Amino acid sequence: MIARISGQLESLADDRVTVAAGPVAYEVLVAPVTADELRPLLGRQVTLHTLEYFDGNPAYGQMVPRLIGFLSETERRFFVRYVSVQGIGIAKGLRSLVMPVGRIAEYIESRDAAALSQLPGIGRRTADKIIAELCGKLDEFAVAVGGGRALREEPESKREAIAVLMSLGLARPEAVERIDAAYERLGEDAGVEQLVREAFHQGPTSAEG
Repeated sequence: MIARISGQLESLADDRVTVAAGPVAYEVLVAPVTADELRPLLGRQVTLHTLEYFDGNPAYGQMVPRLIGFLSETERRFFVRYVSVQGIGIAKGLRSLVMPVGRIAEYIESRDAAALSQLPGIGRRTADKIIAELCGKLDEFAVAVGGGRALREEPESKREAIAVLMSLGLARPEAVERIDAAYERLGEDAGVEQLVREAFHQGPTSAEG
């Protein structure tokens, strides 16, 4: 199974990308939220954590191998649990991911069926089924703060700054670590340019070894 692909992001659509890894170019299906994060990186080096599955009808022998790509191992693990709910499936599951998985996990953990049902392809009946099967099992994807919960959704300035560092050749784990540290020092009012400048003033990170 292909677990990870690193290469140049050659093309991008709403539901798929093409990544050139050496002489081989891979077509990888992605969720809308992933496509949005990849858009600033077109033409740059990216790494996708992948799942491989076969699409088609085995009765007619028309099984086509497909790859699904995520920007982190955490997102990939969330998706595996998410599509384990009967009635979702790979295609519907991907189309429904229009926001960070931390927010969706929060909806599930807080039993917010109304919010879940607004995701594309997820009606109220499916939302209730998701909550019944997954509530209490997604704590690692949702952040607990005090007695309540906070969504694992990065501020826009942080996400853009991470994308800038990745476009300059940094691996995603290193870019995230640098920007997290810069954000902690500068505060929530820091803009993208400030975060990027501060990130480059840091010494080597643990991601660099």
